[in-house]
Amino acid sequence: MRSKYKWILSILCLFFFQVGFAQQKTLTGTVVEDGLSLPGVTVIIEGTQEGTQTDLNGKYSISVKPGQTLIFSFIGMKDVKYKVGAASFYNVHMVAAGEELEEVVVMAYGQTKAKNEITGNVVAVKGEVISQTPVASVDQALQGRVAGLQIASTSGSPGAVQNIRIRGRNSMSANNEPLYVVDGMPIITDNLSGAVDSDGVATGTSLSALSGINSDDIESMTVLKDAAATAAYGARGGNGVILITTKKGKRGEPSYSLKTSVGFQNFARKGPKFLSGEQKKELWLEANINSFGKEEGFNKDNVWDWYVGDYGNDGLVQWVNNGSVNNDWRKAVKNQDALVASVSLGVNGGDEKGTYYASLGHDKYEGAVIGSDFRKVTGSFNMTRNLNEKLDITIGANVSNIKQNGIMEGGAYFSNPNLTGMFMSPWAPIYAEDGSYNLDTPAGLHNSLYTSKHNSIVNDITRVISNNAIGYKILDDLKFESSIGLDYTLSNYSQYYNPIHGDGKAYKGSASQDEKRIFNYVWQNSLNYRFYLGDSHRFNVKGVMEYQKNKFNRLQGRGEVLPPGMEGLGTAAANFTTFADYYDWSQLSYLGMLNYDYQNRYLLDVTFRREGSSRFSKDERWGNFFAVGGAWNISSEAFMDSAHAISLLRLRGSYGTTGNSTINPNMYMQLLEPGTYNNESAIIAYQYGGPLGWEKQEKFDTGVEFGFFNNRLTGSFTYFQSKSKDLLYQRPLSMTSGYEAQWMNIGDMTNRGIEVELNYDLFRGDDFNWSIGGNVGTVKNKVTNMPVINGETVKVLGSYNAIEEGKAYGTWYLREYAGVDAQTGNAQWYKADGTKTTNYNEAEVRYQNTSALPKVTGGVNTHVDYKGFYMDALFSFAAGYSVYDGWASYTNTVNSRSLYTYNGTTELMDRWQHPGDITDVPRVSTGGNANYTSPSTRWLYDGDHIRLRQLTFGYNLKKEAVKFIGVDGVNLAVSAMNPFTWVKDKRLKWDPEVDATGFVEMATPPLKSVIFTLNVKF
Repeated sequence: MRSKYKWILSILCLFFFQVGFAQQKTLTGTVVEDGLSLPGVTVIIEGTQEGTQTDLNGKYSISVKPGQTLIFSFIGMKDVKYKVGAASFYNVHMVAAGEELEEVVVMAYGQTKAKNEITGNVVAVKGEVISQTPVASVDQALQGRVAGLQIASTSGSPGAVQNIRIRGRNSMSANNEPLYVVDGMPIITDNLSGAVDSDGVATGTSLSALSGINSDDIESMTVLKDAAATAAYGARGGNGVILITTKKGKRGEPSYSLKTSVGFQNFARKGPKFLSGEQKKELWLEANINSFGKEEGFNKDNVWDWYVGDYGNDGLVQWVNNGSVNNDWRKAVKNQDALVASVSLGVNGGDEKGTYYASLGHDKYEGAVIGSDFRKVTGSFNMTRNLNEKLDITIGANVSNIKQNGIMEGGAYFSNPNLTGMFMSPWAPIYAEDGSYNLDTPAGLHNSLYTSKHNSIVNDITRVISNNAIGYKILDDLKFESSIGLDYTLSNYSQYYNPIHGDGKAYKGSASQDEKRIFNYVWQNSLNYRFYLGDSHRFNVKGVMEYQKNKFNRLQGRGEVLPPGMEGLGTAAANFTTFADYYDWSQLSYLGMLNYDYQNRYLLDVTFRREGSSRFSKDERWGNFFAVGGAWNISSEAFMDSAHAISLLRLRGSYGTTGNSTINPNMYMQLLEPGTYNNESAIIAYQYGGPLGWEKQEKFDTGVEFGFFNNRLTGSFTYFQSKSKDLLYQRPLSMTSGYEAQWMNIGDMTNRGIEVELNYDLFRGDDFNWSIGGNVGTVKNKVTNMPVINGETVKVLGSYNAIEEGKAYGTWYLREYAGVDAQTGNAQWYKADGTKTTNYNEAEVRYQNTSALPKVTGGVNTHVDYKGFYMDALFSFAAGYSVYDGWASYTNTVNSRSLYTYNGTTELMDRWQHPGDITDVPRVSTGGNANYTSPSTRWLYDGDHIRLRQLTFGYNLKKEAVKFIGVDGVNLAVSAMNPFTWVKDKRLKWDPEVDATGFVEMATPPLKSVIFTLNVKF
């Protein structure tokens, strides 16, 4: 019996041994930070005292059981927890402590740093903020969120290019747009639309190169502003850098997200009101009285009888005879409540050896003006994989197809619906008597309702951005990486003008096609070495060789005389013309970066870059750029331990050089182009070249960052100064030279200003939270040096603005309007001695101490959440700049141009009528006061404004409800974009956000929208 119990006891011991000990195994791996090994990391089993440490190579080995949890901890790093599964190998990636994961900021060339490790001026915007901002182009989501960043709208048409200025204008003639880098790949951000003339100037709706990126694919957007942050990109970073980091997978089971939204959009501001038919009739008859009444013996009581007798069949008489129907062309060309819809689906996951992320998206935007819309389809895939302990790969691709129906906008194109809405007389009927479109329109104008249906202007763009890398760990602290970024754009632009009405009528129909192929690739090879001296001194050294090549091919054809129903170029019967263009450019660079960290208290970054560009003359081709940045984390000092109210206090500063090279290739060369002479082939002198080199910038930046009361109150204060030298300038030449202009390095320019950021958590709790924040940036621009030619300092004086030493670039330079002479009703301007004159040519042209560049920009935001409900609001503002209405000479004349031929604004109803009247609008007449709309301050408006940029209300379903329906999360939200705008200058009826030139254009203005969104995670 006793032996029987022994046998049972043996069985139980064996069972417990198998359960308790047989499952135990050895788990190995490597702990890394930024891809390099991390020695001395503590590894313990949660709930026990068992553990180990990583060796000098960052490796660990520990006995564990499935289901146990390991904790990896290291001073200055955030703890990582791992629940042991079936795998026997697990690599750990650690990030800096003291910051949440989303506070880790992506820097130049793949570096990632916690905020308290950064020496440069950097602002990161989270991907969730970008995805919650329903815009066609992701760059628009930055407005109001980054101090010192200003966006100027070239058009509100879906997908149109936006002008972005970071800390003002740095160049006179070269590009002032920032450099965009997508997952380490510097991409081409030119206007992709084929609607450009031979000089590259847009003749229709532009198309942003960023509009093909799905906002739901973005992990973060980081704006680099000073030399310490941008010098790694050399001359390309002179205007700032915007890093776009797309989403990567996360280890674990696959997780999915589905987002869909729908909404509508309209003009953000209504704009000026235009004359009704009756108002126009009143003004035109009064103009005739003022011009002919005394001579012809008629007055207000009998003017109509006289007018009918002398003008019995003109537009006004016909309009009255047909019933005086008011034809509101402005309303007719609008697409009221234009539809906006989008859907995207994403999946991500991974295991201990790698991760993956994939997504699909579809967006559809109708334009707020007839004839314009935008559609894009996107697909994205990112994968990382550790092939073994030393070798890893990254594969990524973003593919998009965009179809944009554009319009001829931005200029005085007669088929431009915006022009039709402003210029067309309300006396002209929109429809003929039989209900068809009226094609007998006055003044050569087109009925855009007809042309928008029977013409086509289409951009069809396919783009692939691919980033691929292979990394090899030579030593545990030394890693080699080779990456290649590919950016390929296939652009097809087609244009068809019908033979019945509009631009194609004179040619019996016309068609054109423009094919562009742009291939840009960047090859980078880097060595990254990190080492420690003792426990306190941490070094990170990186060396990079980078080669960039860009190839551009273009083939264009045009033909005339198209049979009815045929729209393709191949069906044209006559007058074929062709055009072909090719250019390429390349850039070779060598980069060295050193980061030093002493106990996370003292930080030093040193960057040096040498690069050569084929854009410049052989002797001027190479440029050297550097930056030094330092920071002192005061709050990490021992003497701050007693300062419990201070959570963060740090000083930082940087100095360095960057530059600018963004001009067209071959500007330094003397060029010839093919042409014809006497019906024979000929070669024509085309460009006058000359020595041309880098535009250089010296940048200084210093600031303080702080956090109080457990970071309840956080903020920063920055002062910056940027000096641009040897500016790339397209200097006009005398026509006797045979050339229009020559590119040269002349002139200096300075920008300086301050930037302030402040955020405060008013309430923190489990159920209720409320925070408010804001930023403001100032910039003061000055041209500090212009060349001396023939003993005189060069001045560039235009009809509206000027470039002169000591003034801001593009300072408005105009005659100053002095109102209307109360006795005569004539327009007046100021002379040099301060007296008034009605002779426009006697008036003094004066500097107006303002330009198109805002001196102050910023934003204010607030967030409130309560038990799943939340509200977000963002205001943006700009001040200290002016906009000019260059079209007033058509819409505000006090003579026949606005009163009869075209149409005018209702402002004309405030015209002078009797001696003693006080007004800014002169006496109307059939042909007088022609200089009233000539360049002057009468049409210069204060652009200061505050805009409610975004207002969002949302609700996150409770966990119980989410679990009940079998998903991980559900979010419902409604967002209003640009619902309200306050403008300081009550005279300004146009939208104050105009393009960077400062002129009101005949383009679609910024839009407001209401978007409903459903987001499901499962």
